[in-house]
Amino acid sequence: TTGGGLNHWWTGGGASGPGNDGGVFGPSGCQSVPGFVQGDYGAPGNFEVVVAVGGGRLQHVWRDGGGWHNGPLFGSNIAFSGASLVQGDYGSPHPNLECVAVCTDRTMQHYWREESTLVWRTGVSFGAGVSSPPVMIQGQYGMTNELGPHGNFELCVAVGGRVQHWWRANSGDGQWRHSADFGHDVAAVAGLCESSWGMNLEVIVLRTDRQLQHYWRDGAGCVMAARLAARP
Repeated sequence: TTGGGLNHWWTGGGASGPGNDGGVFGPSGCQSVPGFVQGDYGAPGNFEVVVAVGGGRLQHVWRDGGGWHNGPLFGSNIAFSGASLVQGDYGSPHPNLECVAVCTDRTMQHYWREESTLVWRTGVSFGAGVSSPPVMIQGQYGMTNELGPHGNFELCVAVGGRVQHWWRANSGDGQWRHSADFGHDVAAVAGLCESSWGMNLEVIVLRTDRQLQHYWRDGAGCVMAARLAARP
């Protein structure tokens, strides 16, 4: 919200009907885009949120049947959080939570919550010159079948008016790699998914002219642009 809070909204089944205000929750002083997923803790699974707050830190917030709960603060020198929270396929019996944030030196920092201890751990930093929140998913690249091995993390972020694509070789050496730069007049990355269209990566970006641009990467690794959509 404009007051630095988090506001939960929900619709009926099938996304039909009006939006319902689920109320403001979590810490005060939220400062960037929150990451939001439904994990497999509880039945139905808990909602999990990670967001940047004052003091350059990240706050984990979660909701079970009893409502929203503030979890631990973690990280340091954080400039932006992002829609980059996933529950991957590492860890047992519940997979770890994984997120990437942007630090004040404009590098990206990978964090993950260890399932056995529920403690947030600091991974590696990578990238440079980042001035907007990143978006990350775990895809199927690197997997041989539904049992594994681990699919790659795929991340897109705006840098210098273009989109940078990064990926982590989860079934290999676990290192982050910068694979491509594409697009132009990009202000921020809004969304990223691996679609059923040939398992292409699909990216939506916000342009500097306040329009939305769709890009996709096909199986041959070629990046293509699609039509613009007016942003209200």
